[in-house]
Amino acid sequence: MAKKPAAKAAAVEELPPAMDYAQHNATYEGFMQMVKWGIISAIVIVLALYAFIEAHQPLIGGLLLLLLPVGAVVLMVTNTRRS
Repeated sequence: MAKKPAAKAAAVEELPPAMDYAQHNATYEGFMQMVKWGIISAIVIVLALYAFIEAHQPLIGGLLLLLLPVGAVVLMVTNTRRS
């Protein structure tokens, strides 16, 4: 088989653009924030379910469940003020 040097040379010229490290770091920070708050909210939900089911404390369980959306709104408001 014959080699095709022209096709190989064309492939070398078409290099991908350089990586945008600032955008990469911002995306990674956002991902880590989502993971952190996801774990925290899962822990709060587990504690609320424990309060409802095992501890027979529906008021504490309800307050813990109410803490999630209120806390999310507070975090969104405080993060937009920092920017």
